[in-house]
Amino acid sequence: MGPLAPAGGHRASRSRHRATQHRRRVSRRVVARHWLKFHAHSFGTTWLWGTGSAGRLYPICSGAEMAASPSLTVPPRTSVSVIVVTYETPAEMLWLCLDSIAQNRYPNLELLVVDNSHSSQVADALEGWQAKQPSGSPEIRLLRQYRNLGYAAATNCGIEASSGELVLLLNPDAVVEPTAVGLLVEAAQRRPEAAGFAPKVVLEADELILDSVGIDLYLRGQGAQRGLGEPDIGQFDVEERVAGLCFAAALIRRAAFSPQGVGELDESFFMFYEDVDWSMRASMRAQAFWTVPTARVHHVHSASTRHLASDFKTRLIQRNLIWTAAKNLERRRAVKVVLEHTARHLLGGAAGRHPWVSARIIVEAWAGFPRLASARRASQRRRLRSDSQVLTEPPKSDSFDSTHYRPTPSVDTLLRVLSRRYVVAPDPALGRLVFRLTQATKSKSVADPEQVAGWVRESGFAIRPGLEWLLRQLEAEGG
Repeated sequence: MGPLAPAGGHRASRSRHRATQHRRRVSRRVVARHWLKFHAHSFGTTWLWGTGSAGRLYPICSGAEMAASPSLTVPPRTSVSVIVVTYETPAEMLWLCLDSIAQNRYPNLELLVVDNSHSSQVADALEGWQAKQPSGSPEIRLLRQYRNLGYAAATNCGIEASSGELVLLLNPDAVVEPTAVGLLVEAAQRRPEAAGFAPKVVLEADELILDSVGIDLYLRGQGAQRGLGEPDIGQFDVEERVAGLCFAAALIRRAAFSPQGVGELDESFFMFYEDVDWSMRASMRAQAFWTVPTARVHHVHSASTRHLASDFKTRLIQRNLIWTAAKNLERRRAVKVVLEHTARHLLGGAAGRHPWVSARIIVEAWAGFPRLASARRASQRRRLRSDSQVLTEPPKSDSFDSTHYRPTPSVDTLLRVLSRRYVVAPDPALGRLVFRLTQATKSKSVADPEQVAGWVRESGFAIRPGLEWLLRQLEAEGG
């Protein structure tokens, strides 16, 4: 055995080693910090280096920090009111929704169905479902309206008639997984400052594809479901602040619907965009929304409305978009955005096949401005945050075809998904892959989707089923 080194030499060596390791860690953090700052825009999120003591990244578009999802078991004492709005909903679809709620076995739950149907179809379906339920199943309160009030008015009616501390808004074409209600309630108990919570919603047709994890709000008044049409590879598997909620499935505190909170849904919208308008009002007032990705919901995207004429849906969506911008944006931006949307419909109507649809959008939107004046004054008077603190630029491309209700795989979708996954769970192989894809996209050297899919397979990054689905779509497109 050789001579022993002096103890002081060992200590000096260890100190130098620790210093070297510390410099390497700092260097890696600085590189990651600058990479994210300059490249995160490519997947539709604007990032700001936060000022917190832990030095974490804060997503501006959602308004707050990311946090790992804790696993807690909290006694389910909080009362929950589930509100389902129906309109001539098929019995089989409604039964699936109600079965999923009953299977949650949440003990302090009331279930209200607000029916806008003219017929007794929904009432008969509920009677048949209740007759088959074992003892202990939740009782259903049916609120029949005998006419179509619209989604917003029916939801307000359900909220007023309910008594739960928390309100779970749920579409009749949605199915909640057995633990979803409890997980959402746990999140509400952990975060008493938050107004609402967004579960991870996947497409019923293919649970590998996302439907929404909350919504993003954009600078021209639009809103969009986060992740719609993207494969689920864990890119949203953290609890994080989000700009707004998709009312296909959302848990919201009752107090948020009070005049002292955000207020009720705008009934003049009738249907479509009422969740974007409500979320925008809430975010401007510094209300917080969090995602709960462990709470999963399956959703048949637009099953309740896809049978409607496209002209009808287009008219309501575009009119309500203009109203949302006029009510909630700062004055100069609101004027600019309203005029831009109006000009677009004027020009599009003149050149399109359905000019009367564009004309009606403009007429209805502008006719509603006098009524919106008081709502706008109230919204702006209570504003605590600027547009730039809440709203972001939309992504350059979509991942979902809303006309044919199907995902639209693309290299842009791949880069957006992988980039967000890297932020959530950094991986060296994934980091190198994202950098390569980003550089190739910027230099316009990506021409063959099949070649890009090959880069992913060669990268060494673990390929989940959702990513495998996307790669096969790209390979088929390239072939």
